[in-house]
Amino acid sequence: MQCATCQTEIADNALICFRCGTSTTVRQREPAAAVRRPPLWLWVTVLALVLVAVAVDRWLEVPVARVASAAVWGGSALTLWWGQRRRGS
Repeated sequence: MQCATCQTEIADNALICFRCGTSTTVRQREPAAAVRRPPLWLWVTVLALVLVAVAVDRWLEVPVARVASAAVWGGSALTLWWGQRRRGS
């Protein structure tokens, strides 16, 4: 049999051409796509923001603390959203 790409004579039961490396068979299945997880920096950032929110909420018992806590929680949500959007999910 001949290679369809380089026309080199190859064995009838060859899976690839020894000269150009082209496959002589049609792929039966596509390889499984790798599952992408969010990057570590994203989880560390969200965890840090959540810890700051909890600390502000517990240690400062003034109305400003509630606003600061809400801002930090919002920042956590935005960080997650931005990380997922950047990743293309």
